[in-house]
Amino acid sequence: MEKFLWGTATSSHQVEGGNFYNDWWEWEKLGKIKTKDSSHPACDHYNRYREDFELIKFLNNNSYRFSIEWSRIEKREGEFDEKEIEHYVDMLRELRKLNIEPILTLHHFTIPMWFKEKGGFLNEESPKIFKAFVERVVPYFKDYVKYWITINEPVILAILGYMFGWWPPGEKSFKKSMKVIRNLILSHMEAYKVIKTNRKESSVSIAHNMMLFYPYRNFFLDKKVVSYLSNLYNNLFLDALTTGIIKKPFGKNEFYSDLRDSIDFIGVNYYTRIFVRFHPLKIFQERKKRGVVLTDFGYEYYPEGLYEILLNLKRYRKRILITENGIADKEDKLRGDFIKKSIDAIKRAKEKGVDVFGYMYWSLMDNFEWLEGYSMKFGLFEVNFETLERKPRDSAYIYRDIAKNYNF
Repeated sequence: MEKFLWGTATSSHQVEGGNFYNDWWEWEKLGKIKTKDSSHPACDHYNRYREDFELIKFLNNNSYRFSIEWSRIEKREGEFDEKEIEHYVDMLRELRKLNIEPILTLHHFTIPMWFKEKGGFLNEESPKIFKAFVERVVPYFKDYVKYWITINEPVILAILGYMFGWWPPGEKSFKKSMKVIRNLILSHMEAYKVIKTNRKESSVSIAHNMMLFYPYRNFFLDKKVVSYLSNLYNNLFLDALTTGIIKKPFGKNEFYSDLRDSIDFIGVNYYTRIFVRFHPLKIFQERKKRGVVLTDFGYEYYPEGLYEILLNLKRYRKRILITENGIADKEDKLRGDFIKKSIDAIKRAKEKGVDVFGYMYWSLMDNFEWLEGYSMKFGLFEVNFETLERKPRDSAYIYRDIAKNYNF
């Protein structure tokens, strides 16, 4: 019987330090980070990964999701740094020695500056550009990796970077954001083919941010808006990867045979739910319910929602991996209970026939949380960003016991 995967997740730019060749480093230098923090040295995970892998063992975990940094490997277009590729090979070897299953993410938000200057994922050639990168690195990693994430949260990347302008490149265009999503869909398709060509038995997906939408009030228009947003945000990307049809507004209902059924499982990133209402000028407006508990990030504390997400995904008839699930909680008052309730939600979903085969808590340790800098504490391990000391929080012991004793 296959073991359930217990693990945590990180991303390269948020923990490694020393990533000076990507669009987020430029964004930081432009003063766009709320706290004025710098992603260097972050947690220095690049140099301390062996130490951090011992933290994974401490948690009784048998898996670890992490990402490689494209801008380290290909600082200039077409010039691949073998030393940097070998660094990630060393990480994978070490994980295998420790009997920790690696879940490797190829793209987690950041892009090399040379690609950014070519338009990034707005560029019509971006799927081919991403494919060239994937073709180069996958042969090095294929013997160590079974589970692959091609792209992390593509819809988030498109919305925050190209619709709201909060993230690089700072665009504010619905049309451009939809074009980026289309190109990300096709980029995944190309990466999927490359991975499968190199290792047929690989299991490949995206990590898809899933959110629950509810009407703020029981008005007809609010219900219509909720239905539209839920379908657009949660389903259309997955629909494309299962049917091969890129539906409007991402595309023009065009069909790609290579895209059809191009995920082997569904990667779910779940954090919260939101309430929305119709607004004539903004289409929708997010509202906060009175009396709810909020995390440090301002998200509603709602771990139970994972059960609803999983039941909604049952119709795809795919295995499911929880690729991210966590809360910002500096005082560590809510995190342990959040993990327990999230695991209970998975248990209930599995009893309903949903095939969930793993759970990755976000995150292993405190990290550079994009615009929020180091102010948001998601880690099971607290990091002192002056000394870089790692210290387990009480919730780490809770998760440690769950991973050791829980039996689905």
